[in-house]
Amino acid sequence: MRTWKEWTTRQLAILDRDYPDGVALGVIAQRTGHSIYAVKTRAALRGLVHPNRRSQARITRFERQHGRTLARIALWYRERRLSRRTLAHDIGIEIKALRNALGEELWQSWPRMTIGRIDAARKRRHSHSRQRPAREVSHAEK
Repeated sequence: MRTWKEWTTRQLAILDRDYPDGVALGVIAQRTGHSIYAVKTRAALRGLVHPNRRSQARITRFERQHGRTLARIALWYRERRLSRRTLAHDIGIEIKALRNALGEELWQSWPRMTIGRIDAARKRRHSHSRQRPAREVSHAEK
């Protein structure tokens, strides 16, 4: 049974037209007669990028959802001591893309001790205080 199908010129034209325009992968797969996996693979081989994969598109969508600029949203996260990683995750981008989007000044102004680190430190202190063994009394102290 053959699983790999040749791409026709017409199918490649559909892919080249629709993929960068952000057409859903399922729709492109249906139009071309190939699987979603095949569509993604062939698009990558051709150097095509889907707009939903672009960091800037995700940032723009996130700004629209919140009605504020990324800088203002980032300040809100920073004031609440939420990590930059949390902001990047909420937007759906990598931390490197967030750093580029925020700029060096805002990036460096972030507090080192975010909520996650504070909670982790508390947990470590709490677990260490419970794990201390009772001190043994030596014969000289008796």
